[in-house]
Amino acid sequence: MGGEFGARRRVLWIAGAVVLAIVAAAATWAVAVRRPDERPVSSGTPVATPAATPSSSDEGDPKMLAQIDAVLKARATAVLTGKLPQFLAHVDTKLRARQQVQYSNLRKLGLRSLSYRREARWVPEPQTQHGKNAYALRIMMLVQVAGIDPAPRYVPAGLTFAERRGRWLLVDDDDLAAEADRRSTPEPWDLGPLEVVRGKGIAVVVPPSERANGRRLVREAAVAVPSVRTATRRAQAGILVVALGDKRSFDADWQTGGHPAAAVAVPNYTVLNAEANRFKVTGSRIVIHPGERRDTGRFLLAHEFTHAAMAPLGRGAPTWLVEGFAEYVELKLTADEGHRRWLADQRRSLRREALPKLTVLPIDGVFHGDYDDQSYGVSWLIVEHLVTTYGLNRVNAFYTELAKSPDDSAVRDRALAKHFKLTESALVAAVKR
Repeated sequence: MGGEFGARRRVLWIAGAVVLAIVAAAATWAVAVRRPDERPVSSGTPVATPAATPSSSDEGDPKMLAQIDAVLKARATAVLTGKLPQFLAHVDTKLRARQQVQYSNLRKLGLRSLSYRREARWVPEPQTQHGKNAYALRIMMLVQVAGIDPAPRYVPAGLTFAERRGRWLLVDDDDLAAEADRRSTPEPWDLGPLEVVRGKGIAVVVPPSERANGRRLVREAAVAVPSVRTATRRAQAGILVVALGDKRSFDADWQTGGHPAAAVAVPNYTVLNAEANRFKVTGSRIVIHPGERRDTGRFLLAHEFTHAAMAPLGRGAPTWLVEGFAEYVELKLTADEGHRRWLADQRRSLRREALPKLTVLPIDGVFHGDYDDQSYGVSWLIVEHLVTTYGLNRVNAFYTELAKSPDDSAVRDRALAKHFKLTESALVAAVKR
């Protein structure tokens, strides 16, 4: 490790943001450079979404919908039982090659459960380019990777079915273009052939030719996980790491301080009710920038794994605490690995350049604006001070309380006083000293 703290710091946390527009998806509304109106989605308090507005008054022919529901159920069963002919039985010839790759990828992931549920609040949209009897439907894909996901993750999909000689066939598998929450980043299984390398509690998705890098990342993760568990006092069932070379696997908007992010922790949303309008965060998956996938190691993984561990607690923790705690875990591992001189240099640099400008805790509104990349370092010093002075248990209790609380300055002030007998100004002064 080396170089300036700010230049090295190119990681961020993708959190759920704003209210979940129409339907919350495990997508990327929350893109990690969080603005003042964007907060991580809480799992402690389920999120309710507005009622959907149908695109027309016609709810669709019941017979057609029943037949499509049967096709969807058969597709899910085919993946889970390894029956490719059944999966492709209702797929148009032109789409079969791509669908076969998707099937193979889903099989390689090793799914505990999979279901495709038509979202009843979205009415079928006519798709005349595929013929007069072609309709796009909004599909709720629920995917649970065995040994990784504690619950099925929600993935929105837009599938177009057309009637061909009395049978309904899948003719398009990417038809969310008109939806407000359309995924700008495709799922790994939609990006061509992939391989999955597994370790204990870890699954790494890589291109077929990069299994060696997948094994390396599994080894690096095995070093990072114990540090994360020791600091957070939380243990995930497992975690999925996406390390693909395809640029489409990583959203161009995932950046901080003007720099492309090296990796992001993207929340996994689980559906809480049959209407699919209440969700909770049950963990995160880590997506590595394609250009960083061969260089990412235990330190960056420790940072992102910390976000993944803490995300299910809720959405109320301020940015300085969210990022500062992840920095603390990463840099504690850095020290344990023998890089103490490098860390000492970073502390001196931050104390000389950044701390004199510190007047308030770097919450969302000033995290990037006032300090830019140095916000990560400043937040690290704040959390390190709290851990050193008051202990990890108290810091974890403070984090948990704020994560489950509203994003409100009065709430933060009360929590500071309760756990540390401090005001914000007193904490800032103590860190500057």
